[in-house]
Amino acid sequence: MANSRDIGSEHRAAWKRFQEGNLKGAWQLSQALNRNAPGFLPGWDLSSRVALALGDPSAALTLINRAREKDADSFAYASQKAYCLLALRRLDEANAIIQNLEQCDAKSAPEYDTLGNLYSQGKDQASAQRCFEQAVELDPGKSHYFMNLGLARQANGDLDGAEIAFDKAVGLNPQDHETWLHRSRLRKQTSRRNHVAQIHTRITQGFSSWRGEVSMRYALAKEYEDLNDYAQSFEQLQQGASVRRSHMQYDSKADLDAINDIIDQFPVDSFAEENSGHDSHEPIFIVGLPRTGTTLVERILGSHSAVFAAGELNNFAENLTRQVALLPSEKPANRRQFIAAAARVDYGALGETYVSSTRPHTGHTSRFIDKLPLNFLYCGLIHKALPNARIINLTRHPMDTCYAMYKTLFKHAYPFSYDQQELAQYYLAYRKLMTHWHEALPGKILDISYEQLTCNFADECRNILSFCDLPWEDSCLEFHKNAAPSMTSSLAQVRQPVYTSSIGRWRNYREELSPMEAVFTAAGLTL
Repeated sequence: MANSRDIGSEHRAAWKRFQEGNLKGAWQLSQALNRNAPGFLPGWDLSSRVALALGDPSAALTLINRAREKDADSFAYASQKAYCLLALRRLDEANAIIQNLEQCDAKSAPEYDTLGNLYSQGKDQASAQRCFEQAVELDPGKSHYFMNLGLARQANGDLDGAEIAFDKAVGLNPQDHETWLHRSRLRKQTSRRNHVAQIHTRITQGFSSWRGEVSMRYALAKEYEDLNDYAQSFEQLQQGASVRRSHMQYDSKADLDAINDIIDQFPVDSFAEENSGHDSHEPIFIVGLPRTGTTLVERILGSHSAVFAAGELNNFAENLTRQVALLPSEKPANRRQFIAAAARVDYGALGETYVSSTRPHTGHTSRFIDKLPLNFLYCGLIHKALPNARIINLTRHPMDTCYAMYKTLFKHAYPFSYDQQELAQYYLAYRKLMTHWHEALPGKILDISYEQLTCNFADECRNILSFCDLPWEDSCLEFHKNAAPSMTSSLAQVRQPVYTSSIGRWRNYREELSPMEAVFTAAGLTL
């Protein structure tokens, strides 16, 4: 067995790789550490964190349980188990652990910060903010605590308080580049109140990682756009997007092929037979591409007394994957085989497990919203699994849609959004698939135009409620007064009344967006 000095150095090396984002290297070192020193509990904890970051919560749970077997009282190991359970949608078990952690006496600032993150992942933003407030009170010298506090405040609608927290975080650690971007997004910057000079100064000082540069370029692009300096804005945006794309392993052709495979595996005539799906009327799916008004429609419907906005849920895709795994002799080796297998699942079971998997967040109102934009890929499967569900698809001018995506730095999703031509090609594939779903499911999907919604707001609100079989409520017109938390990129906009100033914004960059426009023109779109 390795001596204690070797164990410590191995653990530090593995932890360093994990913090740097080298998950493969961290996994290899942590696994070696577990083999060499199985009694060293921090090694099991670290390997669990790495497995969770790699997207394997089941393995992560098994690993942290090895540490919990020897030290059931550890706050760190208990909280890691709660993270695993949240990722596995085992919410009741996760909440039981969280409540036990809440009862611990004399919690430290790091423990309050961890508890706040657990509450945030469990969608209890009020409790998250309370914990982050405790963390900064106990240790006001940590920028990370202030960033988390700012995120919780903005989710809860306290944008002024969020900016104060972000200012504090940046002051404590100017290299916390993600916080600069959060702060720039909070409000419209003005000639009297902006951070352009500060951001430029920070950029000239260089970066320790490419991620820092990307965040700062996007922050500066956003502030320049607010100041109507479009040339400077696009220059920074293009630099940021190019750096981000260069550090991605993404095959755009694979995504386009997958959409064509979906159309092939779910032809129009496959929807002619009687539907045997689950009979729940609860779900309302809001789909489309991001930045097209999906959050606006969610807030409108979420302001209705009979509707709960459950957020962007991955539950449908996750439950579809489980149903495919249950098929006899089915072990899809690639995406094409998975799509083919998805045409043979038990749709009644898929619908039932989907609804049950959203508990306990849902079920306390007669309807709930699942606002994951990329569920547009599954519209046909959603109808087969949940024939009484409502599906609302948001549409928007192609150039406005793609520019709005291009200027947004997404945390993980939408890898096609950092190259103009890839983005335009994906948009065309999206339109092709939605045309197919409409042909296969006439009258089952409601298209809502962002432009019509913002210009004829009351009429479109009535149209949406009617489609969902919901009685009229005036509160839906006052969605901006809805106090429910928001975690999307539109968090600042949803606190304002409806506005039309985003329509046609792409025209400020027509020359710069010519690669995108050329793809659309070649496809015959009238712009």
